[in-house]
Amino acid sequence: MPKKPTPPPLRRIPRQKRSRQAVETIFEATARLMESHGLEALTTARIAEQAGYGVGTVYEYFPNKNAILITMARQELDKVFGAIQQSLTQAHVEDKTSTTQRVIRVLIRGFSGRQRLRGALLVAMVAQGHFAELTAPVESFIEFLRRPHEGVGEEGLSSLPLEQFYVLTRAVIGAIRAWSMEGGTRISPQTLEVELVRLAQSYIHSVASNNNASTTLALDDSCALPAFQKSE
Repeated sequence: MPKKPTPPPLRRIPRQKRSRQAVETIFEATARLMESHGLEALTTARIAEQAGYGVGTVYEYFPNKNAILITMARQELDKVFGAIQQSLTQAHVEDKTSTTQRVIRVLIRGFSGRQRLRGALLVAMVAQGHFAELTAPVESFIEFLRRPHEGVGEEGLSSLPLEQFYVLTRAVIGAIRAWSMEGGTRISPQTLEVELVRLAQSYIHSVASNNNASTTLALDDSCALPAFQKSE
């Protein structure tokens, strides 16, 4: 089995305010270049020029442009799934929106805005062999969402068998990820939300109906009278 690639480390951890501001400036310069010229035209020298630094300053923190992209992508993933957990745990009692809709809405918001940038960051993660990092937060999110005792579960959602829950969450997140990587131009975020909520609710209803039908059939079989046997 091939060894998983190790994450590219920062050459220098920004601990002081000035250093943190420098890293954020590098990130913003990278984002602007990617939005205006695309990933193919991105170079460390152009990032430094856009940020107003010498190339040496960029190299103080990052060994190459890929390390910048991977670090930015990790931050974006943390923001998205952190926002989801906050939305679920801090939902108001009077909020009539379902858990499914809240999750889908926050996911879309997390992957929208500067969509060309976000799409390019996802592409960079996959290209650099860090696909596992894209799925790890999803696994944590799935475990979080399946906890009805946390007050975030939804009837029908948290009770889904693990296999069906896996298929549903991967379908929803995969569609949103593809929408983001394509630039989010084919359909609006509102339409995407409506259709994904429809997809999720239909799937949950279908699974519940099939389970109920199977239970009823099993009960009918167990209650059936034994076949008449001819006496000797």
